[in-house]
Amino acid sequence: MKFKIRYADQIVGGFVIAAFVLLTLVVFMLGSKQRWFSKDYDFRTTFDSATGINVGMPLLYKGFTIGKVKSLKLNDDNQVEVKFVVFDTYYDRAKEGSLVELIVSPIGLGNQFLFHPGNGAREIAEGSFIPRADTPAGKALVELGLVEIPKRDDTISNLIAQVNPLLQNINGSLEQLQGKGKGPLAETLANVAGITGEVNGNIGQIMSNVRRITEDVNAVTSNLKAASSSPDGLVPALLDPDGTMFASIEASLKSVEGMCDNLEGTSGVLKSEMPQLGRLIEDLRIAVINGQDVLEALKNNPLLKNGVPERIQTDSSGTNSRDIDF
Repeated sequence: MKFKIRYADQIVGGFVIAAFVLLTLVVFMLGSKQRWFSKDYDFRTTFDSATGINVGMPLLYKGFTIGKVKSLKLNDDNQVEVKFVVFDTYYDRAKEGSLVELIVSPIGLGNQFLFHPGNGAREIAEGSFIPRADTPAGKALVELGLVEIPKRDDTISNLIAQVNPLLQNINGSLEQLQGKGKGPLAETLANVAGITGEVNGNIGQIMSNVRRITEDVNAVTSNLKAASSSPDGLVPALLDPDGTMFASIEASLKSVEGMCDNLEGTSGVLKSEMPQLGRLIEDLRIAVINGQDVLEALKNNPLLKNGVPERIQTDSSGTNSRDIDF
């Protein structure tokens, strides 16, 4: 029996439709973020150089991105033609008298492509040419009051305003390092300067005292050296007042020297006679070995089986020639 799900086609079709609707919703959301379904209005302007401007650079108005740079090209007049767009949500601000301006940061903090809406009553037609603020046409529009360029914050002035407090703090610290101004550091440096001045004033007297002490030490050292080197000086007088100790020591040293000479001579004689003594000892050793062999042979001789007869022991009370006094 086959197993069959009822309404299977309808379920699959429902999933397909749901997936298609979800995909359409995702595409629509992405497109709305990327402005795929929005209309952009094209305009153009010219610059003497493309330095500081690039494709995709945002078009700003009071800090808001109202468009972007679309393309760059070099025209027949050797000028850079810049095409940019204004988003449809800000197209109502593109009125007659509008200007564009490129702000180049002097310290490399980033460039800005600005849009200044005009004060005219009609909107600019798409594809129209919008002059730059620094051109004669742009300056004429400003003089006629057809456009108002807001006052910009000077980046250099802002930096200087931020640097001034820092410089003041540095100057205050330098004054304290020089002992001027107020504060714990200034007071400490002033005290150190006073102590240094006192030391500098007394350094001459201290050096003269040191020099005098050095001269006294040198004099004492020379006197001790003279007393030690002289035979009749202070050291011999203290150690041997009557002169007998040094004489006795000298005699003892001479005796020791003579004994050393005798030992040296005896050692030389023994050294010269050592070969003969060694040979004599070797002969005696050989004679002893030969005697042992002879005794062993006599002991093993059958003719001398009974060996040497025993000696008659005399009575200890008898007279012995050893006991006779001569």
